[in-house]
Amino acid sequence: MTIRPILAGAPLALLIAVGCQAAQADHCVSVEVHNVRPGQGSLMVAAYADADSYGKKPVVSMRVPAGDAVTILQLCGLTGTEVALMLFQDLDNDGKMARNLLGAPTEPWGSSGTPGMFGPTWDTGRVVRGTAPIVVTMSQ
Repeated sequence: MTIRPILAGAPLALLIAVGCQAAQADHCVSVEVHNVRPGQGSLMVAAYADADSYGKKPVVSMRVPAGDAVTILQLCGLTGTEVALMLFQDLDNDGKMARNLLGAPTEPWGSSGTPGMFGPTWDTGRVVRGTAPIVVTMSQ
């Protein structure tokens, strides 16, 4: 008895990689970040799946070098139909958002959705995951 791959002649590793990419694509979103300070520090990204975990335990988090003024990221490993993103540009690369004496951020930050005057919440930041990129505009 001979076992043959579905795609004749395709190496098994290629078939596994294609299958994993297809499965993972269902749990990914494209994030378009505007007003990035090009080449300065890192972008810190946190994705939350529900109100209970918001601001406490992200489903996915990542740190990437700051790219161009408009930076496009691929965020994978998401669950559920809604997601809320919180981002900041870590200009000094210390892993923390810098704040002034009153607690206001001194490094650029952004959120999915429509963050309020006093910062984002789950209700103002949540968006439905779809095929369109999630656009986040960083503060100045």
